[in-house]
Amino acid sequence: MDSRARQYYCRCGTHLAKDNTERQCARCQRASRDKLIAPPEVPAEFWETEQFREAFAAQHMGRVARAYRTHPYHYAVYGLSGISQTLLGQWLALRQPQVSRFETGGPLQHLDTLRHWARVLRIPAELLWFAMPGEKRQLVATGLTTADLAVSGSNGVLESQPRPQPNGAHPDSDRRDHTDDPEHDPVLVAPWSHRGTVEAVVVLSGGGPVKRRVFVSLSGPALTAPAHQWLVHEPEPLLSGLAGRRVSGQLVGRFSAMVAELRRMDDAAGGGGVLAMAQQAFAWVAGLLDQARYNDRTGRALYVVLAEMGQLCGWSAYDAGDFGLAQRYYIAGLRAAHTADDRPFGAHILATMANQAARQGHPADAVTFIETALAGTRGRATPALLAEVYFRQAYAFATLRDTSACTAALSQARTQVEQLKPADDPSWLYWLDPAAIAVGTGNCLLLLGRPDQAAALLEEGIAQFSESFVRDRQLYLTRLADARAQPGKQRDLDAAAMLGMQSIDLAESLDSHTGAGHLRDLHHQLKLYAKIPAVQDFLERAKMFMDG
Repeated sequence: MDSRARQYYCRCGTHLAKDNTERQCARCQRASRDKLIAPPEVPAEFWETEQFREAFAAQHMGRVARAYRTHPYHYAVYGLSGISQTLLGQWLALRQPQVSRFETGGPLQHLDTLRHWARVLRIPAELLWFAMPGEKRQLVATGLTTADLAVSGSNGVLESQPRPQPNGAHPDSDRRDHTDDPEHDPVLVAPWSHRGTVEAVVVLSGGGPVKRRVFVSLSGPALTAPAHQWLVHEPEPLLSGLAGRRVSGQLVGRFSAMVAELRRMDDAAGGGGVLAMAQQAFAWVAGLLDQARYNDRTGRALYVVLAEMGQLCGWSAYDAGDFGLAQRYYIAGLRAAHTADDRPFGAHILATMANQAARQGHPADAVTFIETALAGTRGRATPALLAEVYFRQAYAFATLRDTSACTAALSQARTQVEQLKPADDPSWLYWLDPAAIAVGTGNCLLLLGRPDQAAALLEEGIAQFSESFVRDRQLYLTRLADARAQPGKQRDLDAAAMLGMQSIDLAESLDSHTGAGHLRDLHHQLKLYAKIPAVQDFLERAKMFMDG
């Protein structure tokens, strides 16, 4: 037998090094990875099939997607079944059941959704029955140009734009600048690159032509598309800043300390009291990245700080009740984390976005964020980060009233909690402690209709809260009052009223739209029991607080 070392070759014929355990060359490894994270490049003749012609003629994007994923072109790479609905859903930031419904149901009518699918699948513009942003072409069937089609109405469906009024004014002439439209918002549409990130954050921080903007709150593909972009794009090599004054590492350290202090202020005073300061710091860092001089190392550190500032601005804006602005800051922070190649912090931002989406009544978007965060941090997530992500997932499932999925996510979270090593945890997960775990679990159980179990866990967590977490204590006192007011062995209306009073005591020192909203809900819940003296006292004081 030949005793010489055996030689290995990749299937493409490339000779492999002895220590290559993957049995693939680097190029084939990238191809294997890329086939799972983004649609492949296809030749022009790919679209010339009868199945595609029928789908485009029917103006049915779901059928187009089915024709795409079952195309014989994919057999060599993806197998004889083509691309699965699950994988297509991953590219589109959807779950498999949603893809199935789109393929077999009625045609999609939402323009932003149609454009999102067209971008992801790289469908040639000349095949589409709607316009992509900035495109003008003639629609043969209607005689209108595609620039004459826009999203109108609250449901966002494809409709013709209204005609000008008799006086010559356009019905939408009183709208704010077009950059308030998500289709033209740099935070959403700028390239996922170094310059794209800088462009997005400079405009968001007021450095562009629009100084004061009102952002619409997003949902569905318009909201989850940035998460998909974060997942599939590789960070490009970071460019050094070559102009302006030099940024020192000492200054970056000061910014990091500022973020930590602002987080603590948010805990104690609420988002409304911190937002303006956080926005100012965000704008300062954005300006340095745009105009200052720094090396690669300092630039990466600046992007990390910008990501943390973006997350903090988003959280504060959400707590202040500005939900559209919160989403833009989260996405800007996600871009900055991507540019810095900080996947764990990007996942942290997605978990925070999931929390807002679930609380705003969009739990399916929240589940998409969580699935994306988990997919993007495989092998790079600490137990603390996984605990946070699974707790956010549990809340989304609780909002969906999916008891089994919520219970499974809570079990995953507790498993990670048992492995916590505080010394190894990132500073931005400082709040993840036994108190947060207890109240988070109790909150989920309350949503699932288990107020007796919820009350016990909420009491346990509140008793452990640090005095610095004023807003969290106020929020969960209200949730505990809610649990005490519901039918069951834990019911105690006097205790519910007393807990409500304690919540108001704390709320009076906070600037928190979230906390005030919880109190309004409790006030409405306890109005049924106004004849009970303690409840009547709470109702009167709560009304004074809300009116004030």
